[in-house]
Amino acid sequence: MRSLLKLCLSLFIALPAMAQKSANELHFTSSQQQLITVYKGTIFVNGNKAFVLHDDIINYKSKRNRLVENGRSVFLFLEVNGSPKKNKMYVFNIDHSLADSLLTAISSDVKDWDHDGNPEFGGADLTDTYPSPDSMYYISSKFYEIKKGKITYDAELTETTDKKANGIFLANPVNGQVIPKGKKRP
Repeated sequence: MRSLLKLCLSLFIALPAMAQKSANELHFTSSQQQLITVYKGTIFVNGNKAFVLHDDIINYKSKRNRLVENGRSVFLFLEVNGSPKKNKMYVFNIDHSLADSLLTAISSDVKDWDHDGNPEFGGADLTDTYPSPDSMYYISSKFYEIKKGKITYDAELTETTDKKANGIFLANPVNGQVIPKGKKRP
């Protein structure tokens, strides 16, 4: 009787551990019953190979890997290693058995950042510290909005964020552009 109890207890403990998914695969199902699998760097949609990435860059354990559905569109978000800077988010449009790469953004949560009723994502990357205390590098951000089944650049949120971080907004910033600290310009 004791050996039977030990066997049942060991099976109770071991089965959930065996059922866990591998560290190099993700599984999603859309409301349209599309089966999306990311396995060893390859995106499969309904069993068909749809897109191939480098397996070593995908952060499989990230909570930001997800499907977002808006309208009749299905978007796959995959967080990838952006080392030595911030991680990136690869965004794909899933349509039938295809995965179309749409854009790459700074990795962030997909949520309504500006409270306009539409989810946004994006942000600013890291820059070096400017060597002089009276100036700084302009750190530009870039945000995107999901609205009516499309992903578009969110100019309003980008401008608001840049003004908050830099004190000014530059429509066409140059990488490594230096601006004076504390001086707000229109």
